[in-house]
Amino acid sequence: MKLTGVMLKSATVRILVLAVILAANSASAQYAQERAQTIPADPRMIVIPARSLQEISNDIDNATADKQLALNRNIQAVNRLNEIEFAIETRELSIRDINRRKDDAGNINRKAEEASLKMEAKANEEAIDLLKRLRDLRRAEVEVAKAEEEYADMTIRTFQMESELQSKRVDYNWLSLGNADGLTQNTAYQVLRGLEVNLLKLQQDLANTMQKVASKQKDVVNRRMKLHEAQLKFGK
Repeated sequence: MKLTGVMLKSATVRILVLAVILAANSASAQYAQERAQTIPADPRMIVIPARSLQEISNDIDNATADKQLALNRNIQAVNRLNEIEFAIETRELSIRDINRRKDDAGNINRKAEEASLKMEAKANEEAIDLLKRLRDLRRAEVEVAKAEEEYADMTIRTFQMESELQSKRVDYNWLSLGNADGLTQNTAYQVLRGLEVNLLKLQQDLANTMQKVASKQKDVVNRRMKLHEAQLKFGK
């Protein structure tokens, strides 16, 4: 009878121990499941695709060259604008001189000369109107060059941020993170997610800047078409 009681007691202890082990295993499994929800198991699931640092570096070099071209176009556009401003000023001075001579001819009753000077003044006024249209076009071209420079600069900043992200991805190698402690993993993923957010914001700004450039380029084309039509009428 005593032996049977000891055996029952021993069996009860074993059952309690087994229950504790099962509970501990269940808690570990639940913790592992929660960790799996916060840390991506597959690096292919990342939002921003991985690219080599060399490829991004080449893009930065190209964007830098584009920025220099935009700077050059800006200088050229400003020079063309200044030329038109000078041409308008010269024509306006010419009209003043013509009007003075026309008044003098009228005072001394030289009708033929007066009529000729009137036609000359009118032709210069029409030319000035055409030059002013051209001035507006040149101003629009300057705005395009500025927008293109801004776009190139934004492109460089975007690629630089992408380069930083890819560098950190290399530093926080996915395989090595698997053997790291939880705190190290969380720190790494916080850094990577922060860089991804910054990059996405820059990409959004870059897309908006691209639309701005396209809008200004469209405005320039429309002005050129209208100016071309005006030139044809002026030549008739």
